[in-house]
Amino acid sequence: MKSNAVLDAIVSSIEKMDRIFVYRHTNPDPDAIGTQYGLVQGLQTSFPSKTIITMDAVPTPLAWIGQSDTTVTPTADDLIVVVDCANHQRIAGAIPTDAFVIKIDHHPNNDPFGQLNWVDETYSSCAEMIYDLFASHPQQLTLKTAAATSLYAGIIGDTIRFSTPETTARTLQIAANLAALGVDVTAVSHHEMDLNPGLSKLCGYVLSQLTVDDHGLGYLILTQKVLSGFGLAYGEEDAVVSLPGSLTNVNVWLFFIETPDGKFRVHFRSKALPINAIAKEFNGGGHPLASGAFVPDLTAVKQVLQRMQAYMND
Repeated sequence: MKSNAVLDAIVSSIEKMDRIFVYRHTNPDPDAIGTQYGLVQGLQTSFPSKTIITMDAVPTPLAWIGQSDTTVTPTADDLIVVVDCANHQRIAGAIPTDAFVIKIDHHPNNDPFGQLNWVDETYSSCAEMIYDLFASHPQQLTLKTAAATSLYAGIIGDTIRFSTPETTARTLQIAANLAALGVDVTAVSHHEMDLNPGLSKLCGYVLSQLTVDDHGLGYLILTQKVLSGFGLAYGEEDAVVSLPGSLTNVNVWLFFIETPDGKFRVHFRSKALPINAIAKEFNGGGHPLASGAFVPDLTAVKQVLQRMQAYMND
């Protein structure tokens, strides 16, 4: 857990403000939504007189975690908390100029955009950090079943059901503590594994079309035409990004996903070989075994692939 001074400062800032707006990153995953809603639900329980709001709409596949229906706009006089977002440009929604911003994140802190930053890469997920924030101040902060469920969803989402190297004894202990608050762990696990008909067909497409070279590098380009052919909206394909990791002949894999504006979102994934430095070369970043970047076109896609091939061949 981070030093009490940082956590004390976060709680003190929350206590002072009447309105708190919680943001997360664009193209959210279960940890981003689970952290965002877990924090908001926990703060609403702890401070019922305050206005505490989640920012930006939730994609349909993750609506089981939480849904936003607010139209309230923050001002510079409100407290802004940004969770699970490494870079300012990836924040979902506009932040008022001159607002006080708290950043809570578990990715490398290359962009400390907050006035108060709590960033700790030793956590498996940002949801795990929010649990520790509440646990460190039990007199002021209270978690009940709804918030615990959101945080649990975030943890098992980012650890891929406790299978990633970032999963620690602390992770498992926190998950157990959340489960003790009434989380229906079976229901959450089923939601995390749910595949609609389009996604199930995409799974078959990924496994049949994935190219794997002699060094165990798997790669696939998913165009908007392919996604729309399966009846999927951009972002829904995130549910299958971990799928190539189940193949015994794949050590590192790249997904190049065409965005609606014709660029390509790159998912870098690895079982053991650190790949975040390669993502950083293309203005991306992330964890050693799970990173991302955006590139402008197919020429850049080819460059990323060639760079990764050279890296793995060294």
